[in-house]
Amino acid sequence: MPDAELTATPSFRQPTPTPEELLEGEARKERLGPWYATAICGNDITSSCLYVSAIATVYAHALAPLALLIVAGILYLYRKIYTEVVEALPLNGGAYNCLLNSTRKFTASVAACFTLLSYLATAVISAKTAAEYLDNLLPWLPSMEVTALILIIFAGLTILGITESAKVALVIFIIHLTTLTIFVALCLPMVLTSHETFLINWNSLWLEVEWPRALFLGVSAAMLGVSGFESSANFVEQQRHGVFRLTLRNMWLAVTFFNPIIAFLALGLLPVSDIKVYQDALLSRLGLMVGGELLHHVIVADAFLVLSGAVLTST
Repeated sequence: MPDAELTATPSFRQPTPTPEELLEGEARKERLGPWYATAICGNDITSSCLYVSAIATVYAHALAPLALLIVAGILYLYRKIYTEVVEALPLNGGAYNCLLNSTRKFTASVAACFTLLSYLATAVISAKTAAEYLDNLLPWLPSMEVTALILIIFAGLTILGITESAKVALVIFIIHLTTLTIFVALCLPMVLTSHETFLINWNSLWLEVEWPRALFLGVSAAMLGVSGFESSANFVEQQRHGVFRLTLRNMWLAVTFFNPIIAFLALGLLPVSDIKVYQDALLSRLGLMVGGELLHHVIVADAFLVLSGAVLTST
């Protein structure tokens, strides 16, 4: 009797899916293409164009464009290694996941701590720079308090589970690159037709600083401009196959072009002493010089938008 009852009891277990069904399920999952994936991590790294050229100029003087190009070369070599490692282990986690699968847990934990410090540094400097740019439009707002408020707001959004939308990130990314392109297009003719300011900065380099030390410090400071390059590996599982290497290429191209040329344009428009004075919101000052109030307001609005997005990505 018990055997009969057991036999009559219906089974509610789900049938084990076949490999073909698993592949179909994976194919149906919506994954990020190159544009959306690049936008999410690209907002983080290209926001550095708003501050890294000024910081590099403070330390490297007229050698700032060279320092930024050296960093771009270092990033190119690192990109090859990073692509090979992450595509071999396409799991979220970046360097931590790589070291976890190839060495001790302690070493991986140390790498994870350094990654957290990198994200914290990116969040703080992005929030601080956003507040400094906003100060150009609303000078009555205290910069430090606004910086703290930005960090608190986006930390709260992260705790509540509100994550960055890929579509919104793409819109911000396009606006930001368009703004930078317009800025470069307006500044470049002025610098190419008038070389006096750049020659003054170049000649004063050999009189005011020791160039090997200046170049070393400039390269060290310019590394801030590539903070966020590792962020693509933290959501590689949400990307389509082959997209990860495209995100690294696109980020590398963006910072290789914009960071050195912005530093070159700044040296061609302002003395180094003035760049140091306006380093917290240098592009807004240059925009005011070459495009008037309209370009100034556009750059400030774009800076606040993309830097706030970088804070959200970092948190």
